[in-house]
Amino acid sequence: MRNIPGPSSLMARLRSRRHPDDALSTEQGQSLAARVAALEDAVEESRQLNQRLADVVDVVTEVLVPAADRDDERLREALAHLNKTLGSPGPVDERG
Repeated sequence: MRNIPGPSSLMARLRSRRHPDDALSTEQGQSLAARVAALEDAVEESRQLNQRLADVVDVVTEVLVPAADRDDERLREALAHLNKTLGSPGPVDERG
């Protein structure tokens, strides 16, 4: 099995290879930090949207199951979970 260095070891190796003229200016560092923060926010938003999509797919799957095979309790649970994810105030009335 190959030994893979940890993050701190990798960072040390990268720092040792860096040329002195390659140092980031304070402005570049701040710009980079702002870009990383924006990317982290975008990733978190993407995770939340993916969770909502998964919840919608669960509900659609439950609704599309033939009526004879459908488990109404599972459907209610899936709808409740979707409502919780979407932040809806109350339960959904199945009768429309």
